[in-house]
Amino acid sequence: MWFIFSVEVKSGLPWPNCWTTLQWEYFKQSYTFLLSEGGKLGCRTCRTVQTLGPNRLKQNVSYEWVNITIDGAGSTKAARQKSLREKVRLHSESAAHNDAQRVCDERNKHVMENVVAQQQAEHLDSTCVVFRTAYYLAKNDRPYVDHSNLLDLQSLNGVNVGRVLQSNVVCADIVDHVADCTKRKLVTEVQENNVTVSILVDESTTLGHKSALIVYMRCSVDRISEPVNFFLDLVELHDVTSDGILQALLNCLFSVGFTKEFLEKHWLGMATDGASVMLGRTAGLVVKLKQMFPNIIGWHCLNHRLELGVGDAVKSCSEINHFKAFMDKLYSLYSMSTTNQRALENCAEALGSELNRIGRVLGVRWVASSYRAVRAVWKSYDALYKHFSESAVVKSLDSKERATFSGLAKKLQSAAFLHNLALMHDALEELADLSESLQANSVTLPKAHRLISRQIEIFRARKADDGEGEKCKIAADCIKLGKHQNVPLQAVSGKDVVINRQQFYQAL
Repeated sequence: MWFIFSVEVKSGLPWPNCWTTLQWEYFKQSYTFLLSEGGKLGCRTCRTVQTLGPNRLKQNVSYEWVNITIDGAGSTKAARQKSLREKVRLHSESAAHNDAQRVCDERNKHVMENVVAQQQAEHLDSTCVVFRTAYYLAKNDRPYVDHSNLLDLQSLNGVNVGRVLQSNVVCADIVDHVADCTKRKLVTEVQENNVTVSILVDESTTLGHKSALIVYMRCSVDRISEPVNFFLDLVELHDVTSDGILQALLNCLFSVGFTKEFLEKHWLGMATDGASVMLGRTAGLVVKLKQMFPNIIGWHCLNHRLELGVGDAVKSCSEINHFKAFMDKLYSLYSMSTTNQRALENCAEALGSELNRIGRVLGVRWVASSYRAVRAVWKSYDALYKHFSESAVVKSLDSKERATFSGLAKKLQSAAFLHNLALMHDALEELADLSESLQANSVTLPKAHRLISRQIEIFRARKADDGEGEKCKIAADCIKLGKHQNVPLQAVSGKDVVINRQQFYQAL
Protein backbone atom coordinates (compact mmCIF):
# COMPACT_ATOMS: atom_id res chain seq x y z
CA MET A 1 0.00 0.00 0.00
CA TRP A 2 1.36 3.38 -0.98
CA PHE A 3 1.37 6.25 1.49
CA ILE A 4 -0.03 9.65 0.65
CA PHE A 5 1.99 12.20 2.54
CA SER A 6 0.37 15.44 3.63
CA VAL A 7 3.60 17.41 3.30
CA GLU A 8 3.24 20.34 0.95
CA VAL A 9 4.91 19.94 -2.44
CA LYS A 10 7.46 22.61 -3.24
CA SER A 11 7.96 23.90 -6.77
CA GLY A 12 11.36 24.06 -8.55
CA LEU A 13 12.60 20.69 -7.21
CA PRO A 14 14.56 18.25 -9.49
CA TRP A 15 12.15 15.36 -8.83
CA PRO A 16 8.47 15.32 -9.89
CA ASN A 17 6.44 17.97 -8.03
CA CYS A 18 3.81 15.42 -7.10
CA TRP A 19 6.30 13.76 -4.72
CA THR A 20 7.43 15.08 -1.40
CA THR A 21 11.05 14.88 -0.24
CA LEU A 22 10.32 11.79 1.85
CA GLN A 23 8.62 10.11 -1.07
CA TRP A 24 11.59 10.83 -3.37
CA GLU A 25 14.04 9.42 -0.83
CA TYR A 26 11.88 6.33 -0.52
CA PHE A 27 11.81 5.71 -4.27
CA LYS A 28 15.56 6.34 -4.62
CA GLN A 29 16.28 3.66 -2.04
CA SER A 30 13.80 1.19 -3.58
CA TYR A 31 14.91 1.84 -7.19
CA THR A 32 18.57 2.75 -7.20
CA PHE A 33 18.59 3.38 -10.96
CA LEU A 34 16.31 6.43 -10.72
CA LEU A 35 17.53 9.84 -11.89
CA SER A 36 15.69 13.16 -11.63
CA GLU A 37 16.17 16.39 -13.51
CA GLY A 38 13.76 19.30 -14.05
CA GLY A 39 10.93 17.46 -12.34
CA LYS A 40 11.26 14.44 -14.64
CA LEU A 41 12.56 10.88 -14.05
CA GLY A 42 15.16 8.85 -15.91
CA CYS A 43 17.17 5.61 -15.62
CA ARG A 44 20.83 5.76 -14.67
CA THR A 45 21.49 2.23 -15.93
CA CYS A 46 19.94 2.76 -19.37
CA ARG A 47 21.62 6.16 -19.70
CA THR A 48 24.97 4.59 -18.95
CA VAL A 49 24.54 1.77 -21.42
CA GLN A 50 22.48 3.54 -24.15
CA THR A 51 23.18 0.62 -26.52
CA LEU A 52 23.11 -3.00 -25.50
CA GLY A 53 25.79 -4.35 -27.84
CA PRO A 54 24.89 -7.91 -28.93
CA ASN A 55 21.43 -7.53 -27.28
CA ARG A 56 20.38 -4.50 -29.30
CA LEU A 57 18.54 -6.65 -31.91
CA LYS A 58 16.34 -8.10 -29.19
CA GLN A 59 15.57 -5.09 -27.04
CA ASN A 60 16.13 -1.34 -27.27
CA VAL A 61 16.54 0.91 -24.27
CA SER A 62 13.78 3.43 -23.73
CA TYR A 63 14.55 6.85 -25.22
CA GLU A 64 12.46 8.58 -22.56
CA TRP A 65 14.25 6.90 -19.69
CA VAL A 66 17.65 7.62 -21.19
CA ASN A 67 16.92 11.33 -21.71
CA ILE A 68 15.16 11.79 -18.33
CA THR A 69 11.74 12.77 -19.71
CA ILE A 70 9.42 10.47 -17.73
CA ASP A 71 6.52 12.29 -16.05
CA GLY A 72 3.26 11.23 -14.45
CA ALA A 73 -0.01 11.30 -16.40
CA GLY A 74 -3.27 12.60 -14.95
CA SER A 75 -4.94 15.79 -13.87
CA THR A 76 -4.73 15.16 -10.16
CA LYS A 77 -1.81 14.66 -7.87
CA ALA A 78 -2.90 11.15 -6.89
CA ALA A 79 -3.28 10.12 -10.54
CA ARG A 80 0.19 11.40 -11.37
CA GLN A 81 1.68 9.58 -8.38
CA LYS A 82 -0.05 6.36 -9.43
CA SER A 83 1.15 6.79 -13.01
CA LEU A 84 4.77 7.33 -11.90
CA ARG A 85 4.68 4.32 -9.61
CA GLU A 86 3.42 2.13 -12.43
CA LYS A 87 5.98 3.42 -14.92
CA VAL A 88 8.85 2.88 -12.47
CA ARG A 89 7.70 -0.66 -11.69
CA LEU A 90 7.21 -1.62 -15.33
CA HIS A 91 10.63 -0.22 -16.29
CA SER A 92 12.36 -2.08 -13.48
CA GLU A 93 10.80 -5.32 -14.77
CA SER A 94 11.39 -4.67 -18.47
CA ALA A 95 13.73 -6.87 -20.48
CA ALA A 96 15.60 -3.87 -21.89
CA HIS A 97 16.38 -2.52 -18.43
CA ASN A 98 17.47 -5.95 -17.15
CA ASP A 99 19.75 -6.41 -20.16
CA ALA A 100 21.23 -2.99 -19.53
CA GLN A 101 21.79 -3.92 -15.90
CA ARG A 102 23.65 -7.08 -16.93
CA VAL A 103 25.84 -5.06 -19.29
CA CYS A 104 26.71 -2.70 -16.42
CA ASP A 105 27.46 -5.61 -14.11
CA GLU A 106 29.80 -7.17 -16.69
CA ARG A 107 31.43 -3.81 -17.23
CA ASN A 108 32.05 -3.45 -13.51
CA LYS A 109 33.77 -6.83 -13.47
CA HIS A 110 36.45 -5.47 -15.87
CA VAL A 111 36.30 -8.62 -17.95
CA MET A 112 38.75 -7.49 -20.64
CA GLU A 113 41.28 -6.23 -18.14
CA ASN A 114 41.03 -9.47 -16.15
CA VAL A 115 41.39 -11.56 -19.29
CA VAL A 116 44.57 -9.70 -20.26
CA ALA A 117 45.91 -9.99 -16.70
CA GLN A 118 45.12 -13.70 -16.68
CA GLN A 119 46.90 -14.19 -20.00
CA GLN A 120 49.94 -12.33 -18.68
CA ALA A 121 49.91 -14.42 -15.50
CA GLU A 122 49.80 -17.63 -17.53
CA HIS A 123 52.66 -16.36 -19.69
CA LEU A 124 54.71 -15.52 -16.60
CA ASP A 125 53.97 -18.92 -15.05
CA SER A 126 55.12 -20.73 -18.20
CA THR A 127 58.22 -18.54 -18.35
CA CYS A 128 59.00 -19.42 -14.72
CA VAL A 129 58.74 -23.12 -15.60
CA VAL A 130 61.22 -22.66 -18.46
CA PHE A 131 63.65 -20.69 -16.27
CA ARG A 132 63.52 -23.26 -13.47
CA THR A 133 64.22 -26.03 -15.99
CA ALA A 134 67.23 -24.16 -17.38
CA TYR A 135 68.48 -23.52 -13.84
CA TYR A 136 68.19 -27.24 -13.05
CA LEU A 137 70.34 -28.10 -16.07
CA ALA A 138 73.04 -25.62 -15.06
CA LYS A 139 72.94 -26.60 -11.39
CA ASN A 140 73.37 -30.29 -12.15
CA ASP A 141 75.88 -29.89 -15.01
CA ARG A 142 73.47 -31.30 -17.56
CA PRO A 143 73.80 -30.58 -21.32
CA TYR A 144 71.64 -27.78 -22.67
CA VAL A 145 70.27 -30.06 -25.39
CA ASP A 146 68.18 -31.74 -22.64
CA HIS A 147 66.20 -28.51 -22.24
CA SER A 148 63.56 -29.16 -24.91
CA ASN A 149 63.18 -32.80 -23.89
CA LEU A 150 62.55 -31.88 -20.26
CA LEU A 151 59.96 -29.31 -21.31
CA ASP A 152 58.23 -31.90 -23.49
CA LEU A 153 58.12 -34.26 -20.53
CA GLN A 154 56.59 -31.59 -18.29
CA SER A 155 54.06 -30.77 -20.99
CA LEU A 156 52.99 -34.43 -21.10
CA ASN A 157 52.58 -34.29 -17.32
CA GLY A 158 50.13 -31.42 -17.70
CA VAL A 159 52.42 -28.46 -16.99
CA ASN A 160 51.97 -25.33 -19.09
CA VAL A 161 55.40 -24.64 -20.57
CA GLY A 162 54.32 -22.13 -23.22
CA ARG A 163 55.35 -22.16 -26.87
CA VAL A 164 58.66 -20.29 -26.86
CA LEU A 165 62.04 -20.37 -25.05
CA GLN A 166 62.46 -24.09 -25.63
CA SER A 167 65.72 -24.44 -27.60
CA ASN A 168 69.17 -25.26 -26.25
CA VAL A 169 70.46 -21.87 -27.45
CA VAL A 170 67.78 -20.07 -25.43
CA CYS A 171 68.64 -22.29 -22.44
CA ALA A 172 72.25 -21.08 -22.59
CA ASP A 173 71.06 -17.47 -22.76
CA ILE A 174 68.76 -18.01 -19.75
CA VAL A 175 71.59 -19.50 -17.70
CA ASP A 176 73.88 -16.60 -18.61
CA HIS A 177 71.14 -14.14 -17.68
CA VAL A 178 70.48 -15.81 -14.32
CA ALA A 179 74.20 -16.00 -13.56
CA ASP A 180 74.71 -12.34 -14.45
CA CYS A 181 71.76 -11.22 -12.29
CA THR A 182 72.95 -13.37 -9.38
CA LYS A 183 76.48 -11.99 -9.55
CA ARG A 184 75.27 -8.41 -9.76
CA LYS A 185 72.92 -8.92 -6.81
CA LEU A 186 75.75 -10.43 -4.77
CA VAL A 187 78.15 -7.61 -5.65
CA THR A 188 75.48 -5.01 -4.84
CA GLU A 189 74.94 -6.49 -1.36
CA VAL A 190 78.69 -6.63 -0.77
CA GLN A 191 79.10 -2.95 -1.66
CA GLU A 192 76.03 -1.86 0.32
CA ASN A 193 77.36 -3.61 3.44
CA ASN A 194 80.93 -2.29 2.90
CA VAL A 195 82.38 -5.79 3.19
CA THR A 196 86.08 -6.40 2.64
CA VAL A 197 86.75 -8.86 -0.20
CA SER A 198 89.57 -11.05 -1.43
CA ILE A 199 90.05 -12.22 -5.01
CA LEU A 200 91.38 -15.66 -5.92
CA VAL A 201 92.64 -16.26 -9.45
CA ASP A 202 94.22 -19.18 -11.25
CA GLU A 203 95.36 -19.45 -14.83
CA SER A 204 94.34 -22.57 -16.71
CA THR A 205 93.91 -23.95 -20.23
CA THR A 206 90.57 -24.88 -21.78
CA LEU A 207 89.87 -27.99 -23.85
CA GLY A 208 90.31 -25.77 -26.90
CA HIS A 209 93.89 -25.00 -25.77
CA LYS A 210 93.04 -21.40 -24.93
CA SER A 211 94.38 -19.62 -21.88
CA ALA A 212 91.75 -18.65 -19.35
CA LEU A 213 91.63 -16.98 -15.95
CA ILE A 214 89.38 -18.42 -13.24
CA VAL A 215 88.19 -15.68 -10.87
CA TYR A 216 86.73 -16.29 -7.40
CA MET A 217 85.69 -13.82 -4.70
CA ARG A 218 85.96 -14.60 -0.99
CA CYS A 219 83.93 -12.56 1.48
CA SER A 220 81.20 -12.57 4.09
CA VAL A 221 78.14 -10.87 2.66
CA ASP A 222 76.53 -9.79 5.94
CA ARG A 223 79.78 -9.24 7.88
CA ILE A 224 78.58 -11.76 10.50
CA SER A 225 78.64 -15.20 8.90
CA GLU A 226 81.78 -17.10 7.93
CA PRO A 227 83.46 -16.02 4.68
CA VAL A 228 82.85 -18.22 1.66
CA ASN A 229 84.08 -18.42 -1.92
CA PHE A 230 81.93 -17.25 -4.83
CA PHE A 231 82.71 -18.04 -8.46
CA LEU A 232 82.71 -14.82 -10.49
CA ASP A 233 83.78 -15.62 -14.03
CA LEU A 234 85.94 -17.59 -16.44
CA VAL A 235 87.79 -15.03 -18.56
CA GLU A 236 89.59 -15.86 -21.79
CA LEU A 237 93.10 -14.44 -21.87
CA HIS A 238 94.32 -12.98 -25.14
CA ASP A 239 97.54 -11.84 -23.47
CA VAL A 240 99.18 -14.07 -20.81
CA THR A 241 101.59 -11.41 -19.59
CA SER A 242 101.02 -9.66 -16.27
CA ASP A 243 99.63 -6.61 -18.08
CA GLY A 244 97.15 -8.74 -20.05
CA ILE A 245 96.05 -10.64 -16.94
CA LEU A 246 95.69 -7.36 -15.03
CA GLN A 247 93.45 -5.83 -17.68
CA ALA A 248 91.34 -8.99 -17.97
CA LEU A 249 90.88 -9.17 -14.18
CA LEU A 250 89.87 -5.51 -13.85
CA ASN A 251 87.40 -5.81 -16.74
CA CYS A 252 85.87 -8.83 -15.02
CA LEU A 253 85.47 -7.03 -11.67
CA PHE A 254 84.00 -3.89 -13.24
CA SER A 255 81.62 -5.89 -15.45
CA VAL A 256 79.96 -7.56 -12.43
CA GLY A 257 79.32 -4.21 -10.74
CA PHE A 258 82.38 -3.33 -8.65
CA THR A 259 83.49 0.28 -8.64
CA LYS A 260 87.04 1.53 -8.43
CA GLU A 261 86.24 3.57 -5.33
CA PHE A 262 84.94 0.49 -3.49
CA LEU A 263 87.93 -1.67 -4.50
CA GLU A 264 90.39 1.01 -3.33
CA LYS A 265 88.90 0.84 0.18
CA HIS A 266 87.73 -2.76 0.58
CA TRP A 267 89.90 -5.00 -1.64
CA LEU A 268 92.00 -6.72 1.00
CA GLY A 269 93.63 -9.88 -0.40
CA MET A 270 94.85 -11.36 -3.67
CA ALA A 271 95.57 -15.11 -3.72
CA THR A 272 97.35 -16.77 -6.66
CA ASP A 273 99.71 -19.63 -7.40
CA GLY A 274 103.47 -19.17 -7.30
CA ALA A 275 103.99 -18.39 -11.00
CA SER A 276 106.35 -15.49 -11.68
CA VAL A 277 103.72 -13.73 -13.80
CA MET A 278 101.54 -13.63 -10.68
CA LEU A 279 103.93 -13.10 -7.77
CA GLY A 280 106.98 -11.68 -9.53
CA ARG A 281 108.73 -9.10 -7.34
CA THR A 282 109.20 -6.48 -10.04
CA ALA A 283 106.52 -6.99 -12.71
CA GLY A 284 104.13 -9.56 -11.24
CA LEU A 285 100.35 -9.17 -11.20
CA VAL A 286 100.19 -8.54 -7.44
CA VAL A 287 102.86 -5.83 -7.62
CA LYS A 288 100.93 -3.95 -10.30
CA LEU A 289 97.68 -4.32 -8.40
CA LYS A 290 99.27 -2.83 -5.27
CA GLN A 291 100.14 0.29 -7.25
CA MET A 292 96.43 0.80 -7.99
CA PHE A 293 94.94 -0.61 -4.76
CA PRO A 294 97.42 -0.12 -1.91
CA ASN A 295 95.46 -2.16 0.68
CA ILE A 296 95.95 -5.45 -1.18
CA ILE A 297 97.94 -8.21 0.53
CA GLY A 298 99.38 -10.73 -1.94
CA TRP A 299 99.09 -14.36 -0.88
CA HIS A 300 100.63 -17.51 -2.28
CA CYS A 301 97.98 -20.27 -2.28
CA LEU A 302 98.54 -22.69 0.60
CA ASN A 303 97.79 -25.73 -1.56
CA HIS A 304 100.30 -24.64 -4.16
CA ARG A 305 102.85 -24.21 -1.38
CA LEU A 306 102.03 -27.69 -0.15
CA GLU A 307 102.54 -29.17 -3.62
CA LEU A 308 105.88 -27.41 -3.98
CA GLY A 309 106.91 -28.68 -0.56
CA VAL A 310 106.03 -32.25 -1.44
CA GLY A 311 107.89 -31.87 -4.74
CA ASP A 312 111.02 -30.71 -2.91
CA ALA A 313 110.73 -33.65 -0.49
CA VAL A 314 110.53 -36.09 -3.40
CA LYS A 315 113.60 -34.56 -5.03
CA SER A 316 115.58 -34.86 -1.80
CA CYS A 317 114.86 -38.62 -1.55
CA SER A 318 116.19 -40.30 -4.67
CA GLU A 319 114.76 -43.66 -3.59
CA ILE A 320 111.25 -42.39 -4.29
CA ASN A 321 112.07 -42.18 -8.00
CA HIS A 322 112.12 -45.99 -8.24
CA PHE A 323 108.72 -46.22 -6.63
CA LYS A 324 107.38 -43.46 -8.86
CA ALA A 325 108.72 -45.21 -11.96
CA PHE A 326 106.87 -48.41 -11.03
CA MET A 327 103.62 -46.51 -10.42
CA ASP A 328 103.98 -44.73 -13.78
CA LYS A 329 104.46 -48.12 -15.43
CA LEU A 330 101.22 -49.35 -13.87
CA TYR A 331 99.43 -46.21 -15.03
CA SER A 332 100.60 -46.58 -18.63
CA LEU A 333 99.85 -50.30 -18.58
CA TYR A 334 96.18 -49.90 -17.60
CA SER A 335 95.32 -46.46 -18.97
CA MET A 336 96.29 -47.31 -22.52
CA SER A 337 94.99 -50.86 -22.84
CA THR A 338 91.36 -51.87 -22.39
CA THR A 339 92.44 -55.52 -22.60
CA ASN A 340 94.60 -55.16 -19.51
CA GLN A 341 91.80 -53.31 -17.74
CA ARG A 342 89.33 -56.14 -18.39
CA ALA A 343 91.88 -58.75 -17.32
CA LEU A 344 92.52 -56.91 -14.06
CA GLU A 345 88.79 -56.57 -13.44
CA ASN A 346 88.34 -60.30 -13.93
CA CYS A 347 91.14 -61.03 -11.49
CA ALA A 348 89.71 -58.65 -8.94
CA GLU A 349 86.24 -60.19 -9.31
CA ALA A 350 87.61 -63.69 -8.85
CA LEU A 351 89.46 -62.65 -5.70
CA GLY A 352 86.55 -60.59 -4.37
CA SER A 353 88.77 -57.53 -3.86
CA GLU A 354 87.92 -53.90 -4.52
CA LEU A 355 89.37 -52.48 -7.73
CA ASN A 356 90.19 -48.80 -7.74
CA ARG A 357 91.50 -46.69 -10.58
CA ILE A 358 95.28 -46.56 -10.76
CA GLY A 359 96.65 -43.17 -11.72
CA ARG A 360 99.90 -41.24 -11.61
CA VAL A 361 101.59 -40.31 -8.34
CA LEU A 362 103.50 -37.17 -7.38
CA GLY A 363 102.80 -35.54 -10.73
CA VAL A 364 101.18 -32.20 -11.56
CA ARG A 365 97.96 -33.13 -9.73
CA TRP A 366 97.18 -32.57 -6.06
CA VAL A 367 98.62 -34.99 -3.51
CA ALA A 368 95.07 -36.23 -2.94
CA SER A 369 95.19 -37.73 -6.44
CA SER A 370 98.51 -39.39 -5.67
CA TYR A 371 97.04 -40.85 -2.50
CA ARG A 372 94.10 -42.34 -4.39
CA ALA A 373 96.52 -44.03 -6.83
CA VAL A 374 98.65 -45.52 -4.02
CA ARG A 375 95.52 -46.64 -2.15
CA ALA A 376 94.28 -48.34 -5.33
CA VAL A 377 97.49 -50.38 -5.57
CA TRP A 378 97.30 -51.28 -1.87
CA LYS A 379 93.71 -52.52 -2.14
CA SER A 380 94.23 -54.33 -5.45
CA TYR A 381 97.59 -55.85 -4.51
CA ASP A 382 96.58 -59.50 -4.90
CA ALA A 383 94.52 -58.78 -8.05
CA LEU A 384 97.51 -57.10 -9.66
CA TYR A 385 99.81 -59.97 -8.73
CA LYS A 386 97.36 -62.53 -10.10
CA HIS A 387 97.03 -60.61 -13.37
CA PHE A 388 100.81 -60.22 -13.75
CA SER A 389 101.48 -63.89 -12.96
CA GLU A 390 98.87 -65.16 -15.38
CA SER A 391 99.89 -62.78 -18.15
CA ALA A 392 103.55 -63.78 -17.78
CA VAL A 393 102.74 -67.30 -19.08
CA VAL A 394 100.23 -66.41 -21.80
CA LYS A 395 101.54 -67.85 -25.07
CA SER A 396 99.68 -65.31 -27.24
CA LEU A 397 101.89 -62.51 -25.90
CA ASP A 398 105.36 -61.92 -27.23
CA SER A 399 108.43 -62.52 -25.11
CA LYS A 400 108.90 -58.84 -24.31
CA GLU A 401 105.39 -58.47 -22.94
CA ARG A 402 105.70 -61.69 -20.93
CA ALA A 403 108.98 -60.48 -19.50
CA THR A 404 107.35 -57.16 -18.53
CA PHE A 405 104.53 -58.90 -16.67
CA SER A 406 106.98 -61.28 -15.01
CA GLY A 407 109.09 -58.36 -13.78
CA LEU A 408 106.04 -56.59 -12.42
CA ALA A 409 104.96 -59.72 -10.56
CA LYS A 410 108.42 -60.05 -9.00
CA LYS A 411 108.24 -56.37 -8.01
CA LEU A 412 105.03 -57.04 -6.07
CA GLN A 413 106.75 -60.01 -4.36
CA SER A 414 109.49 -57.69 -3.10
CA ALA A 415 109.28 -56.90 0.59
CA ALA A 416 111.09 -53.62 -0.14
CA PHE A 417 108.34 -52.52 -2.52
CA LEU A 418 105.65 -53.38 0.05
CA HIS A 419 107.54 -51.32 2.62
CA ASN A 420 107.79 -48.37 0.23
CA LEU A 421 104.13 -48.66 -0.73
CA ALA A 422 103.04 -48.66 2.92
CA LEU A 423 105.28 -45.67 3.70
CA MET A 424 103.90 -43.66 0.77
CA HIS A 425 100.35 -44.66 1.71
CA ASP A 426 100.73 -43.35 5.26
CA ALA A 427 102.45 -40.13 4.20
CA LEU A 428 100.14 -39.32 1.31
CA GLU A 429 97.07 -40.07 3.43
CA GLU A 430 98.11 -37.34 5.85
CA LEU A 431 99.01 -34.94 3.06
CA ALA A 432 95.73 -35.61 1.23
CA ASP A 433 93.72 -34.80 4.35
CA LEU A 434 95.72 -31.60 4.81
CA SER A 435 95.28 -30.61 1.16
CA GLU A 436 91.51 -31.16 1.25
CA SER A 437 91.24 -29.26 4.55
CA LEU A 438 93.10 -26.30 3.07
CA GLN A 439 90.73 -26.33 0.09
CA ALA A 440 87.63 -26.04 2.29
CA ASN A 441 85.56 -22.86 2.03
CA SER A 442 85.55 -22.46 5.81
CA VAL A 443 89.35 -22.44 6.20
CA THR A 444 90.93 -19.33 7.74
CA LEU A 445 94.55 -18.37 8.23
CA PRO A 446 94.59 -19.30 11.96
CA LYS A 447 92.91 -22.62 11.20
CA ALA A 448 95.31 -23.31 8.32
CA HIS A 449 98.25 -22.52 10.61
CA ARG A 450 96.96 -24.99 13.20
CA LEU A 451 96.46 -27.68 10.55
CA ILE A 452 99.98 -27.27 9.16
CA SER A 453 101.54 -27.13 12.64
CA ARG A 454 99.68 -30.31 13.59
CA GLN A 455 100.91 -32.04 10.43
CA ILE A 456 104.49 -31.05 11.15
CA GLU A 457 104.22 -32.61 14.62
CA ILE A 458 102.81 -35.81 13.11
CA PHE A 459 105.72 -36.06 10.66
CA ARG A 460 108.19 -35.44 13.48
CA ALA A 461 106.60 -38.30 15.41
CA ARG A 462 106.68 -40.52 12.32
CA LYS A 463 110.39 -39.76 11.97
CA ALA A 464 111.05 -41.32 15.37
CA ASP A 465 111.98 -44.99 15.64
CA ASP A 466 108.60 -46.00 17.02
CA GLY A 467 106.54 -43.59 14.88
CA GLU A 468 105.42 -45.88 12.10
CA GLY A 469 102.08 -45.36 10.46
CA GLU A 470 99.23 -47.85 10.32
CA LYS A 471 100.08 -49.31 6.92
CA CYS A 472 103.79 -49.51 7.76
CA LYS A 473 102.97 -51.62 10.81
CA ILE A 474 100.80 -53.90 8.68
CA ALA A 475 103.55 -54.19 6.08
CA ALA A 476 106.16 -55.04 8.77
CA ASP A 477 103.96 -57.86 10.09
CA CYS A 478 103.38 -59.18 6.57
CA ILE A 479 107.11 -59.13 5.83
CA LYS A 480 107.72 -61.21 8.96
CA LEU A 481 105.06 -63.68 7.84
CA GLY A 482 106.36 -63.67 4.26
CA LYS A 483 102.91 -63.06 2.79
CA HIS A 484 100.61 -60.11 1.99
CA GLN A 485 97.08 -60.62 0.60
CA ASN A 486 97.98 -64.12 -0.62
CA VAL A 487 101.08 -62.74 -2.36
CA PRO A 488 104.32 -64.49 -1.28
CA LEU A 489 107.02 -62.02 -0.27
CA GLN A 490 110.75 -62.27 -0.75
CA ALA A 491 113.18 -60.91 1.80
CA VAL A 492 114.88 -57.60 1.21
CA SER A 493 118.15 -58.03 -0.68
CA GLY A 494 121.02 -55.67 -1.24
CA LYS A 495 119.74 -54.72 -4.68
CA ASP A 496 116.37 -53.57 -3.39
CA VAL A 497 115.83 -49.83 -2.98
CA VAL A 498 114.19 -49.01 0.33
CA ILE A 499 113.00 -45.47 1.10
CA ASN A 500 114.62 -44.16 4.27
CA ARG A 501 111.68 -43.37 6.53
CA GLN A 502 113.52 -40.87 8.74
CA GLN A 503 114.97 -38.99 5.78
CA PHE A 504 111.60 -38.93 3.98
CA TYR A 505 109.64 -37.58 6.93
CA GLN A 506 112.41 -35.10 7.72
CA ALA A 507 112.12 -33.75 4.17
CA LEU A 508 108.34 -33.43 4.51
